[in-house]
Amino acid sequence: VNAGFSWSLNPSTHTIEGSPDPSVVFGGLQAHAVHATKTEAFMVGKSLTDSTTLQGALKVLQEELVATTVPPESSESYRLNLAYALFYKFYLASIPDHISDRVKSAAG
Repeated sequence: VNAGFSWSLNPSTHTIEGSPDPSVVFGGLQAHAVHATKTEAFMVGKSLTDSTTLQGALKVLQEELVATTVPPESSESYRLNLAYALFYKFYLASIPDHISDRVKSAAG
């Protein structure tokens, strides 16, 4: 599983701006890259320092992503969990000064 993420973050409010649009894309889940447009739309206008933003984004992402069986790839659930972990890592890396020491290693 691989991923590409991009979003414009307001430095004072840590809010995702809508221009340019955020981009959340995953490879290795299906035969073609998966563009998580519902998750992107959810993120616009949300502050990354608000814990409900991460919870809501992961919920939307879990509803949106579907992995297909592609032998000899790993199981669908394993690949989905990798996708969620990559999103979580990028999310935390976007706000390094606002995360607790308990989760800092996940951002690195």
